[in-house]
Amino acid sequence: MTLFDARPGKLLRVLQIQGGRGVRGRLFSMGLNIGDYIKVIQVAPFRGTFFVENLTNGSKFALGRGIALKIIVEYAE
Repeated sequence: MTLFDARPGKLLRVLQIQGGRGVRGRLFSMGLNIGDYIKVIQVAPFRGTFFVENLTNGSKFALGRGIALKIIVEYAE
């Protein structure tokens, strides 16, 4: 399942990041790594921005819909 499909408030684990070196590099620089535990805090209305908290390192960031479709996650609860 992708991050785009995940329900807000649920504990997730990042399994894979699809995309090229630029996408992976941008996400790694934001603090998102494979194996991290994350939680979607909020999704903006009208299929907008995803606000995400990385529980592994404490960072918070916003992702667009296109990037959220490239992050493969699983429910960790």
